[in-house]
Amino acid sequence: MNQINRTYLALTASGILTCLSGTAGAATIFTEDFNGYAGNQNSTQGNTGLNVAFGGNVAGWSKSGAGVMHAVDLGTSNWAIMFWQDNVITQTLGIAANDSGTDYEVNFDYGTAVYAQAGQATGAGDSILVEVLRGDNTVLASNTFTPGAWDAGNYNLDAGLQGTLPYVGDGTGDVRLKIGPAAGSFRQGRFAGEIDNLSVSNAIPEPSSAILLGLSGFALLLRRKRSV
Repeated sequence: MNQINRTYLALTASGILTCLSGTAGAATIFTEDFNGYAGNQNSTQGNTGLNVAFGGNVAGWSKSGAGVMHAVDLGTSNWAIMFWQDNVITQTLGIAANDSGTDYEVNFDYGTAVYAQAGQATGAGDSILVEVLRGDNTVLASNTFTPGAWDAGNYNLDAGLQGTLPYVGDGTGDVRLKIGPAAGSFRQGRFAGEIDNLSVSNAIPEPSSAILLGLSGFALLLRRKRSV
């Protein structure tokens, strides 16, 4: 093999290795922190003393149910949305996150909730339902998330719970997120929980370690041969 061919192959292997190494991770398509919330702040939250509000709105979301949107200010207008009784919120604009065969993830923080009255606090069996909707309102993916009971150490997002809802795109167009109490928590006189810091990402698979190792060795071998 002449010098030019050896150099070309070495550079090709190194380039492929670099490209594959750079594909790991995920590309974020959509985020929502709900900090644009504006509602009627009329009380403080039981146990925490944080400001709570109802009847509010967040741009890009529709709502249904009594008093929606309920929210708690975790500090300096850092709002999280709370789900009382039959409260449901749904995106009004679609997300371009539905290419056929592509893996996606919805990620978020979630926890327990209450307004001012202790009897309305999230119970041990209460859950939030997160759904990914197609344009015709059929469900592409869904799952329930149970934050546990409201108690010391598990107020709001204190437990550090992070939810993930994976789904595979089917190519039917943009999707929207819908969030509310799960069936067992619907109209039960309690807050099913709260949610914050939503994101939607396409999950890019990690390159095979065997491929990376093989290409790395191949590039090294060619470099050694070139130096001989």
